[in-house]
Amino acid sequence: MKTLNIIGAGRLGKTLGRLWQQAGFFQIQSIHNRTIDSAHAAVEFIGAGQATSSIESMADANCWLISCSDGEIETAAEQLSSNFQQREGAIAFHCSGALSSKVLKALHPASIASAHPVHSFADPQRSLDSLGGSSVALEGDSLAVLTLTEAFASIGCGTLAISAEHKSLYHAGSVIACNYLTTLIDLSLQSFAAAGIDRDRALRLLEPIVLQTVKNTMALGPEASLTGPIARGDLETVATQAKSLTSADPHLAHHYRQLGLACVKLARRGQLSDETAAKLIELLSEPMR
Repeated sequence: MKTLNIIGAGRLGKTLGRLWQQAGFFQIQSIHNRTIDSAHAAVEFIGAGQATSSIESMADANCWLISCSDGEIETAAEQLSSNFQQREGAIAFHCSGALSSKVLKALHPASIASAHPVHSFADPQRSLDSLGGSSVALEGDSLAVLTLTEAFASIGCGTLAISAEHKSLYHAGSVIACNYLTTLIDLSLQSFAAAGIDRDRALRLLEPIVLQTVKNTMALGPEASLTGPIARGDLETVATQAKSLTSADPHLAHHYRQLGLACVKLARRGQLSDETAAKLIELLSEPMR
């Protein structure tokens, strides 16, 4: 069994460490976090490993996961390189969606890679059950990519290859679909609040329709799944909603109009006529008075 050291065992690092340990693919060895207490907490969650107070005190290993914040990955790699005990076939990788494997170049001649799971690690305990079935974008040196393909397969994840130069565009796609969706729901909650509907009731109201919308979109595609006033060309409803939002909160009205313009573009790929689309664009491009 290959050994794995983890630098930065936060929500992602703890989840992967425990799943790989349970699957018997990696033996978790040394764990280093910003504080020794958090390193001990990671060891407890994973159920294996040894907390260490510094990178220098970590034991040697076949593989190294650097899963600290994006701004700290390159620094951690450079710090590790000063005492990195090179074994033939050693592997080092990070899990940043935005950064390529090149930030680990200080660790050459080790085989380096980036591995980004398309998954929200908001709660490690929940992720233990939900990570399986997710995809992982891989790029880097061939040995590292091959090993990580096998590693993620052992915990039920598929992989896809991506080029280093397209990493930022790939990650932007994930951000828009995931992070922006969360923000969009928050904007929706603000609109409900302006209508006098409390947060808990609004969340209960939204859950079934949001989940169904996501299922429809994944099954049918965006063009066939778009519904609502813009999809049917209901100019009067759009005008009334924009005006109401402007009165309640101009910030919400701004987002309503900008997202509405994106909806018009999508609806034109469906059944919306060019004439109606032009009227909607004119309506949404100007703040309502």
